[in-house]
Amino acid sequence: MNKQRWSIKYICLIGLLTALLVTISIVTMFVKIGDSAFQITTGLYLVFCYFVPGYGMLLCGIVYGAIMDLVLNSIITMWLTILINILMFLLMRYGSKIFTKHLAMIIASSLVFLYIQFLYYVVWNNQDISARNGLVIKEAIVDAIQWSISIIAFEVIYFTLTKTKLSEKLSNF
Repeated sequence: MNKQRWSIKYICLIGLLTALLVTISIVTMFVKIGDSAFQITTGLYLVFCYFVPGYGMLLCGIVYGAIMDLVLNSIITMWLTILINILMFLLMRYGSKIFTKHLAMIIASSLVFLYIQFLYYVVWNNQDISARNGLVIKEAIVDAIQWSISIIAFEVIYFTLTKTKLSEKLSNF
C-alpha cells in the first residue's frame, strides 16, 4: 500500500470487509439470548485489524459499528461501540507488537465488557437495584459468550489465513 494515499484496490478491500462484517452481523443478530443479541463478528474484525495494513480497518470498525447500532436500534450506545472498535483496532495494531497477537486479541475482545458499566449507570438507571443487578448478570453472560466466540473465531480464522497463505495477500494491499 502506498503510504501517501489509499489506492482504489485498498479502498475496495476496506469496503468489501465492511460489507462482510455488516452482513455477518445482520445474519447473526437473530441469534439472541433472551432479548439480548450478541455479535460474533468481533473475532473477524480483530483478525482483519491484525492482517490488513494501514488504517483502513479503523474506518471499517467505525462504519460497521455505527451501522449495527442503527440496525439494532441502540443509538444510545453508538458512541461506545465506535470507541470500543477504535480501541480494539489500536490494541491489535500496537498491542500485538508489545504482547503476542493472541494476548492482544484477548485483551481487545475483553472490551465488550465495557457495555455493562454503561448500561448499568445510564440505561438501567431508572430501575430498582435488584432489577439492575439481574440485568447485569444477564448482560455479563451474553458478553462472556460473545467474548468466547470472538476468541474462537479469531483463532480459527487466523489459523486458516496463515495456513493458506491468504494473510500474505491481505498484507500486500
